[in-house]
Amino acid sequence: MSEDLATSAWGPPGASRDAADEQRFAASFELMTAVLGGARLPDLLNLVAAQARALAHVPLAFIALPVEDGNMLRIDVADGTDGDLVRGLTVRRGRSMLGRAFASRRALSARIAADQTLSRLPPGPILILPLETGETTRGVLAVLGRPGAQPFGPATARQLLLFADMAARLVELAEGRRTDEADGAHLIDGRPPQPGRM
Repeated sequence: MSEDLATSAWGPPGASRDAADEQRFAASFELMTAVLGGARLPDLLNLVAAQARALAHVPLAFIALPVEDGNMLRIDVADGTDGDLVRGLTVRRGRSMLGRAFASRRALSARIAADQTLSRLPPGPILILPLETGETTRGVLAVLGRPGAQPFGPATARQLLLFADMAARLVELAEGRRTDEADGAHLIDGRPPQPGRM
């Protein structure tokens, strides 16, 4: 059984800064530094997954991105234990929890056994967060707890949602910089940039 997580359940946004806030700020700062340093998109996504896993204190985090036809999501990045079991897995957007979080732009909390598309993983609580910028959804970020662990609490969900929001914007910035650099290279060699080039 999965559950939509309402933002109102996560406590007031003005809550005092504690160790979890400090850890999230440090993780976000590391992502920002990577983007400003010109990190390649695959490296940036790997860093997002690694930081999310550390923030959630779980054995596995992964990122699913839309594929070309728009009806599927593919797990391109996985960090931690059992990552090889899901890396490269493709799921239909309309028939999976990953697709539901992607389409609704809402975080979902569930036990992994509730989704047959992820049956390769050991049973345990999962939290799926959209990587969305307010204008578009870039993909979804998921963290998987240990078998038998309690579902993710509101405080953890809030920290990870805030981190996912920042990560999505930085991924968009990195993609935009890559496009600008590619277009600039074409102008230098005398060829016009290609429409929609990524």
